[in-house]
Amino acid sequence: MMCRCRCLPPIRISPDWSARSIRSGRGARCPAVLIFVVAIVSVLACRSVEAGPRAWHDPATGLAIGGYDPVAYFTQGKPVSGHDDIELKWGGGVWRFVNQGNRAAFRKHPEFYAPRFAGYDAYALSNGRTTRGHPHLWVRYKDGIFLFYSSVNRRLWKKNREQATAAAQQAWEILSKDLPSTFAE
Repeated sequence: MMCRCRCLPPIRISPDWSARSIRSGRGARCPAVLIFVVAIVSVLACRSVEAGPRAWHDPATGLAIGGYDPVAYFTQGKPVSGHDDIELKWGGGVWRFVNQGNRAAFRKHPEFYAPRFAGYDAYALSNGRTTRGHPHLWVRYKDGIFLFYSSVNRRLWKKNREQATAAAQQAWEILSKDLPSTFAE
């Protein structure tokens, strides 16, 4: 029998090809399968290295975005301090919430509720700098929360949101690699 993958020259596969022959080293294996497995493992290994932080957090307290409830930006339309008895650890930081419902919503969809660019200033990023955003200087845009270091940066970003966001995303892909990773729980 011949391998039908056609990705490399044909390889003879013995008729008794089985899981046992693979474990014992007998029988040929399709090189396409091996290449596919190596590619998947490589992508998964690189993802954890290149992903960067999920949110900045205070190294002294461990609180993400200063202890403010990330869901409150969506439900109450403003930053609200979370309670110390309603917390959740995610992305290397401790997130606080105003109620159990907000914590449950964040637990279910953390990537949606966490500030974009891990809470770093979107305008500063669009100019190639990493500066932590302030929880009280924010904008809700395209179902995301963007934090800013200063009201000036927020105003400048608002002038051209599309271009600034695209530039920030491009810079984030490079700059986030040099920031402390917060994926370890």
